[in-house]
Amino acid sequence: MNNDYNNGYNNQSPSDGNRPDYTYNWNGSEHRRNDRRGGAKHYAVVAVIVLLIAALAVTAVIGYRSAADRFVSGTASESSGDNSESSRSAGANSGGELVADTSRTNYSDPEFVPRTDVEKVPGTLTEIYEQASVSCCTIKATTNTGYSIGSGFVIDSENGYIATNHHVINGQKSITVTFYDGTSYDAELIGSDATTDLAVLHIEADGLKALPIGNSQDLKIGEQVMAIGTPYSEMLAGTMTVGYISGITRDFKITNAYGKTVKVMTLIQTDCPINPGNSGGPLIDMAGNVVGINSLKIRAEEYEGLGFAIPITEATEIFTKLIKGEEITSSGIASASPYLGINVYDLEAGLSYYRISPKCEYPSGVLVASISNADSAVYKAGLAFFDIITEFNGKAVDTASGLVDELNKYKAGDEVTLTVFRFNRGLTSGEYLTLTFKLDAVGS
Repeated sequence: MNNDYNNGYNNQSPSDGNRPDYTYNWNGSEHRRNDRRGGAKHYAVVAVIVLLIAALAVTAVIGYRSAADRFVSGTASESSGDNSESSRSAGANSGGELVADTSRTNYSDPEFVPRTDVEKVPGTLTEIYEQASVSCCTIKATTNTGYSIGSGFVIDSENGYIATNHHVINGQKSITVTFYDGTSYDAELIGSDATTDLAVLHIEADGLKALPIGNSQDLKIGEQVMAIGTPYSEMLAGTMTVGYISGITRDFKITNAYGKTVKVMTLIQTDCPINPGNSGGPLIDMAGNVVGINSLKIRAEEYEGLGFAIPITEATEIFTKLIKGEEITSSGIASASPYLGINVYDLEAGLSYYRISPKCEYPSGVLVASISNADSAVYKAGLAFFDIITEFNGKAVDTASGLVDELNKYKAGDEVTLTVFRFNRGLTSGEYLTLTFKLDAVGS
């Protein structure tokens, strides 16, 4: 089976036909406002859907948009525009989007310690559910056009920290956390990381109960697990599904709609039914401990029982960094593909296309035609239009494809240097510059 996963963000079709014969679905359930006037007919249709929901499989539109295909190419390629999401969603975002709280002074840092004092046979599935479900909640994230539904769970009762997926809350204006007993709280975003797809929320609440943390590194194929979450809509909050661990440390290439790999994730595979809306909810072992965070599933008629969860042991390391406000540069969960965020030409072709006629000698290299946005690391390092890139991290490059080859030897977050030649205004001379920066991630 091919492990290159084309993401099912809104079922966008690749322009070049380079797509696997299945898609995966980030399991947020997106609901858009309907401003059409329908009156009684509208409510009648809703009533019919409610009556039939037990018999029909519901396919929900997922709430996560595909990453733009921004990468170095041999010719000027299309740019996706400015998408300046940082690894922590920090700073002011346009459009009134929710941003992480960076002024925290009164929160203590939690300590996530896996439980070792219980066997994985405490009681019946009902007993496990009753113990665990009080820690689980529905995440409702509101946008300008509607809202999306996801799941979450308490990881620190003292400080009111809630774990969920990044894609559940990404770009939202407001977030509400609702427990299965109906109590509801406004939530603030503490931190979020696109690469690992993890986020931490905070609520002001008393009497919370944290879900015990298990050890995902001790999981074995064949162990029974359950998922708790809110598939499809709030009226199904607290749904439990049961299955088994089908595989561990599965490495998958996550691709965008154009077939380009944006990251590689290491996940737990389970046949436990995971549906849109389950994203961010816990995968729980038979001791009642969370061992994974449900994130995605394979979606195609010929595939059944292929759900995936982020391992909790590695996830807790990310939670700690997000809570402390630290930058996420690496993890055992995912590694993002690097990008420069520029379009380049082979040098002579570029000079000819832009009708640039140097009046001095110049080196071999590639011509920078454009830079994707002012937030990119390479722009902040000082790269400018019509610079000639001569070396990438000490390796000479004289073609666009050669630059891509060198770039692909690294991962997002690695520190690299570019050597560039820059003409003066009259093209009568130039100078060499060395630019040092950390590589951005594709889709960041």
